[in-house]
Amino acid sequence: MNFFIDSERFKVFDRLRAIYIILFIACFALTEIGRYIYRPWVYANGIRDFWIADTMGNHLGVMTQIFFGMSILNPGRKKALRLATFFTTGYIVYEMAQIWLPKGTFDWKDVFGTLAGGIAAIVLLLLLHKCCPADRTGDPGGKEETI
Repeated sequence: MNFFIDSERFKVFDRLRAIYIILFIACFALTEIGRYIYRPWVYANGIRDFWIADTMGNHLGVMTQIFFGMSILNPGRKKALRLATFFTTGYIVYEMAQIWLPKGTFDWKDVFGTLAGGIAAIVLLLLLHKCCPADRTGDPGGKEETI
């Protein structure tokens, strides 16, 4: 029994995995739109957006990573929450390590942005697993295929 990976769920392509893939692509697209369109627009117009533009890579980046991991591993509810917590904690530890890394730039806003993104992803995971539960005995509401 692995702490993060369920070998049976890993091989299944179900509705939940398809949703994870869609969420990964959406979060990635929003991150890139935020970096290259939204952030320059906010800076150019002097808009105060409560540091959303500054932390775009953190709060959407951690969500992108979480849903990328979910789309690859396709974990059940408990393991999905473990993975999301692991990714979020890892990004926060990395952000804190910026203090000691050469050329590192530590910013509390990035830590809070990462935490907010991790919490948002966990809330989405809880909602997904409530709406589209993975059925361990067979069809999870959609056609299952083994990879």
